[in-house]
Amino acid sequence: MQRALEFALSLTLPDDETALTDWLLAVLHKHWQPQGVLVGLPEFSGRQLECRGLAGNTPVALALEADDFGQPLAYVMLKNQVRIWDTLYGGARIDNAAFRQLLTDMGTHNGLLALPIPDAAGKLCGVLGIFDKGDQLWAWRNAGDLELLLQVFGRQLARVKSLRRNQRESTQLRASLRQIADESEARRHTATLLENQLVGQSTAARHLRDQIAQIAGHSLSVLIQGETGSGKEVVARLLHQCSPRADRPFVAINCAAIPENLIESELFGYLKGAFSGAQSNKEGLVAQAHGGTLFLDEVGDMPLAMQAKLLRVLETRCYRPLGSDKECHSDFRVIAATHQPLDEQVADGRFRQDLFHRLCQSQILVPALRERAEDIALLSKHFIAGFGEREGKRFGTLRRPLLAMLLAYSFPGNVRELRNLLEVACAHTADGGDIGPDALPLEMLSRLEDDACDMGDDYNHIQDLRQALCDYEAAVIAARLRYYQGNRLRVAESLNIARRTLDHKCMKLEVQ
Repeated sequence: MQRALEFALSLTLPDDETALTDWLLAVLHKHWQPQGVLVGLPEFSGRQLECRGLAGNTPVALALEADDFGQPLAYVMLKNQVRIWDTLYGGARIDNAAFRQLLTDMGTHNGLLALPIPDAAGKLCGVLGIFDKGDQLWAWRNAGDLELLLQVFGRQLARVKSLRRNQRESTQLRASLRQIADESEARRHTATLLENQLVGQSTAARHLRDQIAQIAGHSLSVLIQGETGSGKEVVARLLHQCSPRADRPFVAINCAAIPENLIESELFGYLKGAFSGAQSNKEGLVAQAHGGTLFLDEVGDMPLAMQAKLLRVLETRCYRPLGSDKECHSDFRVIAATHQPLDEQVADGRFRQDLFHRLCQSQILVPALRERAEDIALLSKHFIAGFGEREGKRFGTLRRPLLAMLLAYSFPGNVRELRNLLEVACAHTADGGDIGPDALPLEMLSRLEDDACDMGDDYNHIQDLRQALCDYEAAVIAARLRYYQGNRLRVAESLNIARRTLDHKCMKLEVQ
C-alpha cells in the first residue's frame, strides 16, 4: 500500500512534458532495468518525434521523423500497435543514421520492444522503445505491466498538456486584456489632451483632433499648413505629446527668425574653433531632438542652400557639426509648419521639390478661425479662465454685445488675435466684473465694428439663426449708442423704433 501511495505521489510532481518523461524513464530504469529505453513524443506539428532516453545510466536525446520508416518506431506510430523485434541484426529495418548512432551509444543490438502510448481517449500520444534481450522483452510484453504504466503516463501527460495549454491561453488572455486596457487608456489620454488643448466643438475642430490622433501614432514627417496665428505650433506640440515620443524632447526652431548664416550652426552645432567666436563646443538642435521631435516652424522661409543640407539629414538622419570630420546620428521625427503656399514656392523655384515631398509624408491643414466661428465662444471662455488664473482675478461672463462683435469679426490674425484681444479686455476689467466692449481700447473696438460692416454675405459660420439675429441686433444698438454717446432718444429715432422698444431691447440683450 505504501509503495502504491509513494508511486502515486511521485506522479503528481512533474508539471511539464519533459519532467513527466524523466519520471517515466526513472520508473522504467528502477523497476525494469532494461539495457536501454527511449520515449518519443510528437512535437506540435506531429511530423517529428522528440526523443529522450537512457543508455544504461547515460541520458540520450535525438529527434526522429515520425514517418521515416528507416527507424522502427515509425511502424508503431503508423499502426498504433505493439511491435517486438527479437534482434536488431536485420530483424528491423534500421536505415536512419541517428537511430543507428543511438544503438551504438547504447552498445546493444539485441532486440526492441516498441509500445504505443495512449492518451485518456485511447489515441496515440507517443511511443516507448525498450532495448534488451529478446526473451526478456517477451516476458515484459506478456506481463502487461508496461501497458498499464503507459496508460497512467498517457493520461497524466494529457492533463499536463491541458494544464500548460490553459496556462498559455490564460497568459495570452491577460496580455491581450492588458494591451486593450493600455490602448484604451492611451486613447482616453489622447482624447483628454486634445479636448483640453485644442478647444472647439465645430466640425473643423473635431476633424483636426481626429487627424492629430491618427497621425501622432506613426513616425512619418508631417507638414502643417495654415494662416498666421491659426495654431500650427499648438498642433505640432499635440502631435508630439500624443506620440510614442512624448517623454522625449520637443525641439523647435523658427526658420524665419534666425539669420541665414546661423541656421546651420543652430541645427547641427559646432566644435570649438570651427569659426571665429566658437570658443566651446555647442550641441545643435538636431542632436537635442534625439529620440523626440524636431519642429521646423516657418520652414518655407528657409534658404535654398540650407534646404539641400536639411534634405540629406532627413534622408539619412546623419549630420556633421561645423568643424567636425565625423558624422553623428540622431533619431528624430520632423514636423514642419508654414503659412507659405509651398506648392507655389516649388513652382517658382524658391523651395526644393524633393524636400517638399520629404516633409509632406503627412499633411495637416489648420483651419482659419473664421472657418470655425462657432468655436469663438468656447475659445473666449477658455482664454478668459486662463487669464483669470494667471492674474489672480475672477471674471464674470463675456457680455453679449462683445460676443456679437467677435462673432461678426473675420479675425485675420486668427486664434492668436482673439487671445490678444481678450487679454487686453481682461486687463481692463475689474475683479468680478463682466467683460464687455467698454473694456477694449478705441482702436480695437473700431477695428471690430468696421470689419463687421464689411462682412457682406459670408454667413456660413452661423449655426443658430435666432442667436445670430440677437447678436447682430445687440451689435447694431451698441454701436449706435456709442455713436450718439448714450442718447437713447436719438438712437431710437435713428433706428426708427420707439424709445420704449429700445429700452426693452437694451435690457433683453444686455446692451449698456
